[in-house]
Amino acid sequence: MVSPLRKYISSALILLLTLLLIASINQIPQRLYGTPEGAPAGNGSAIAGIESILGIKSPEQPVERSVVKNGTLDLSRFYPWLNSSSRGASPRNVSFNLSKEYDNMSYPFNSSGTSILTEPESIDLQRNGFCRGDTKRVIMTVRGAAHTSYLRGGVYVTYLNGTWYRLNETPITGNRGVLPLLTVEHTNVSDNITVVLASPIVEDNLLTALYTEEVNAPGGLKYYPESHLFGTSGVVWNYSFKTVHYIFPDALLKGAKTTASTRYLQTPNVSERVLELARNITAGIEGDYLKARAIESYLRTHYEFDMNAPPAPEGIDPLEWFLFHSKRGVCIDFNTAFVVLARLNGIPARLVTGYLIKETPAEQAVHPIQAHAWAEVPFEGIGWVTFDATAPAGGLLGQGNETAGVGESQKPENQSLPGPDFDILIKPDPVITDVNRSFQVYVTVIPHGLGEVNGCKPELSVKISMDELYSVSSTIAPNITKPFRMSGIPEPGTYHPTVKVTLSYCGTVSGTKSKTFTVIVRGGKFSLTAEPENLTLVTGELGRLKIYVTGEGYSGKVNLNVEYPGRYRLLKESGIPDFESDLLLTAPPRPGDYSIKITGTSGDTAVVLQVPLRVLGRTRTRITGYPAEILKDRPFWVNGTVTDENGGPVDGPVYVTLNESKDSPGVVVGRGTSVNGRFSVECSAPPDLPPGNYQIVAHFGGNDYYLPSNSDPEVIVRDRTAIQVEGPMVTKTGKFELGGKLVDSAGNGVPNATIGVSLDGTFHINVTTDSAGVFTAPLLLETPGEHRVMISYRGSRYYLDAEAAVNITAVELNATVPDRWIIGRNVTINGSILGVDSGSVSLSTPMGRFTSVLKEGRFNFTVPVNVSPGIYNVFFAYEDVLLENIPVTIASPTNITVEFGEMREGENTTIAVRLVDAFGNPVPGRIVTLNLFGNHSARTDMNGTARFTVRPGESGRHRASAVFEGDEFYLPSTAEFEVSVAGRPPYTLILAGLIILPVGVLVYRRREDIAALKIGIASALRGLEKRRYSQILHPDRRPPVYGEGEKITVTSDVPVELFVDGKPAGTGNRFELVLPLGVHELLAKGEKVRGWLKVWVVDYREEIMRLYDRCFLELARRKGLGGKDLAPEELAHRLRGEYDWNDLKTVTYLFEVARYSLYPVGKREFMEFYRSLSRLVGGDCYEED
Repeated sequence: MVSPLRKYISSALILLLTLLLIASINQIPQRLYGTPEGAPAGNGSAIAGIESILGIKSPEQPVERSVVKNGTLDLSRFYPWLNSSSRGASPRNVSFNLSKEYDNMSYPFNSSGTSILTEPESIDLQRNGFCRGDTKRVIMTVRGAAHTSYLRGGVYVTYLNGTWYRLNETPITGNRGVLPLLTVEHTNVSDNITVVLASPIVEDNLLTALYTEEVNAPGGLKYYPESHLFGTSGVVWNYSFKTVHYIFPDALLKGAKTTASTRYLQTPNVSERVLELARNITAGIEGDYLKARAIESYLRTHYEFDMNAPPAPEGIDPLEWFLFHSKRGVCIDFNTAFVVLARLNGIPARLVTGYLIKETPAEQAVHPIQAHAWAEVPFEGIGWVTFDATAPAGGLLGQGNETAGVGESQKPENQSLPGPDFDILIKPDPVITDVNRSFQVYVTVIPHGLGEVNGCKPELSVKISMDELYSVSSTIAPNITKPFRMSGIPEPGTYHPTVKVTLSYCGTVSGTKSKTFTVIVRGGKFSLTAEPENLTLVTGELGRLKIYVTGEGYSGKVNLNVEYPGRYRLLKESGIPDFESDLLLTAPPRPGDYSIKITGTSGDTAVVLQVPLRVLGRTRTRITGYPAEILKDRPFWVNGTVTDENGGPVDGPVYVTLNESKDSPGVVVGRGTSVNGRFSVECSAPPDLPPGNYQIVAHFGGNDYYLPSNSDPEVIVRDRTAIQVEGPMVTKTGKFELGGKLVDSAGNGVPNATIGVSLDGTFHINVTTDSAGVFTAPLLLETPGEHRVMISYRGSRYYLDAEAAVNITAVELNATVPDRWIIGRNVTINGSILGVDSGSVSLSTPMGRFTSVLKEGRFNFTVPVNVSPGIYNVFFAYEDVLLENIPVTIASPTNITVEFGEMREGENTTIAVRLVDAFGNPVPGRIVTLNLFGNHSARTDMNGTARFTVRPGESGRHRASAVFEGDEFYLPSTAEFEVSVAGRPPYTLILAGLIILPVGVLVYRRREDIAALKIGIASALRGLEKRRYSQILHPDRRPPVYGEGEKITVTSDVPVELFVDGKPAGTGNRFELVLPLGVHELLAKGEKVRGWLKVWVVDYREEIMRLYDRCFLELARRKGLGGKDLAPEELAHRLRGEYDWNDLKTVTYLFEVARYSLYPVGKREFMEFYRSLSRLVGGDCYEED
């Protein structure tokens, strides 16, 4: 029986020998198979330290250069929510504000990148994506927006260095908004709106209107009271909300004052030009509201909407670029300018983003092109008022708002003009009553845009009358239904009372409108009707009525009697019902309302039929005073008379038009009223009216009793002009084209006009404006310094003359620039600017923009060179003027490393020579020469590696070198090194001895000890087998993890036969595979080398969850945390102090997406998860698989 002590000693001996065996095997590969690929040889040395000897190499992790920041993957470019704010680190979907290289990227929750962005953390104006031209893709549908045109998603307050930053505030939980406490006169309308999204809003702001009262959406809701925004903490595909819009009188808005708010008065450091522009726009304007409208109008009329506007160059603030250089842009450019210019005038304002939609209750599709930006200004007692300074853009919704100055929280009433512009509503009609019984009618006057005129409010009065029977009068308010009690009618029949409504301003009648209604008094044995029921004639005109006498079963004789103030003839005066008769009549000579009373009598029964007659008089309109020449935008007066046929005065509305001909419709230039037959109308030719010959026509529009008439003498319409040219200006010497524009008073270009240009009083040239009024004058500025240019227009029959002067400073660059710049070395450039002594010079290079302040006209630049090799353009500019564009070649130093294995006499050996630039990037496609056992040349591949196969001729130590001769972009380099050529040792005997030794020692042991030995030996042999393979197989990604169905590309350093899971897959250097789910082993067999590679084909969603459980939770357990006992977010916060917070957030967020959501999880999400996880655990999670 074996003693316990002996047993323990034997077991320890077995363990010790097994460990020694494994250790000895792990030392063999360096001697057997040479240095693995990738072990650097150093600067000329074939041995680079213990890492080379042991064959240790960290796996390469290729990362896209464009998303690397300080050596760390910058996930914020993919997921802006990783830049946390006071609102928490919630995920945000990105669909714009990305540069073009990200256009095809996929994002969480939507692989096509179509998710709706409502409020990114910030907006960079140089990379904005507002108002994109996608008019086909639908991002949502909206229904019920009868009064809503702006859907708000983001509010931005701070503007610095061309970037807007959103308002940070703490939300409150709930689905109800806070409406303003209005203290001024107003009316309001409301909408109930439903939104259905094509892609969800995930933990972000919902798109709602300014004053949203209530929101109904799944999941928890939060409300931001300062921004008036609603956010969701879940995933929302559709929702609904109720919103209120407030309407304020125009006069009230004009006197409105803004609320005191320093939060919305922040301005960036702006130039004196911006300050001067802000002051000039509002000069002479009183009132905050009118100043804001002036700024809005200025931007809409002086700048052009252009979706292809060039972005601001580096170093120039986008605001100044838009205002003074490009003068074109998209919605965010216009409204950024509005907010800043308003704030410079002491008017608080903020930028708002969202979508511009149509005001319609019907369902409408919303497209990406409708992404929009606008501004809001707060006023005392009113609340926030919407301003949109975006210039119109041909009617494309989302590109420019055509409705200038109409706010979402306020809709000003339209300014009305004199005249009876209203409808009369009478109920009931007809009225059915009995003899001598009183009845009631309800009258409503519905106006169409009636408003104040010359400070007078409209006044309405109503009069209801019917012959001598009754007359009732009263005042009435617009849109208010008022009852009128009428006395009974003594005789049965059909009657037609008249409702007459009079419109007046400050006691002066502006016009009248009348309407009749029908009263049927029951009680007769027979009835009378007429066709038509009412009659309208011109004075003296012949009319005709047909009278019908009907009676059911009544056979008595009915006599007809007519009461009428004019001449008439009744063709049949009596008969037995049913019968008919014709009444011929002549209209009375005076206009007015008359009644034709027809009475039918039979025995003691009398039935009355009353037919209303309106008689209209002819009129004559004459213009008695008018200017023969009219200047646009200058008021002028038209005087005249309106008389009837007898020369009597006629009152009523008069309007004046300018007509190109008698048959053309004309343009209304003024409105007024004839009072006592005379009118005096103030007129003004509209800004868009072309100058020319016109007929000035005064129209009497007629009224209830007089027909229209007009008068049409001829006039000439002329316009003022102005020459627009930027000045003073700076340019470089040489040929220069002075551009300008001749515009009329409305800012429209004047075509085909001759412009005279003179330079320094000596050179003169005449140029002609094009169809848009633009002209260019070629000038030659031969000497640096100041030049004076005079520009003049002599006028024409329809345009007044104009003059302008501008000072031009010509400058010239005097500098020597090296044509070749070397990476890692500073370039010094000295020079001067001729023509000026002060100012600043900028040098734009691929390394950035550098600025130097002139001292006595001289400058100095020291530029570090640190970009990739190539030919680049560098730009010199004085102030904002480009002086020279100079091409330079940037070349890089190079470095050579050599990799090779053990060499044996008479056997082929592969030597890899790698050429890299100053940044360690491979240099492909270059010829490298190897001087070893002869001269060999090869071209570097895409990895910068040139491979050589040499056969040592003799053993011993040999000196060698690898040489790159250099070219235009890369400097030459040489690596000298030494190789040792030896013979192959008897490896088989060594291994046999190592295996037999422990077996002999333990032969006497019992069976379980022998089994333990077998396990140790098998483990050692597996390690040996794995180390026998060289790293000649290279997958197209690291780690080699692929989704099901994805193409797998594997390359080999040498021609091989490839086996996949033991089955042949082809021969060659490049293999493309598609493998099923699972782990696969790839074996490569070459002439004297073998390679081995493991590949994983996975479901990305499942793989993220597997790695999270296997690696991340193991990390948590090592830190003493419970792993699965904690929620992912809680676990991440527990580890926050020890590990990178962005990596923790990425791993946690993408794990939750994979575990709990239904959204696609693809390669990009997996790779981001894996890279963050690898940095957290400090290694490769696939090393142990």
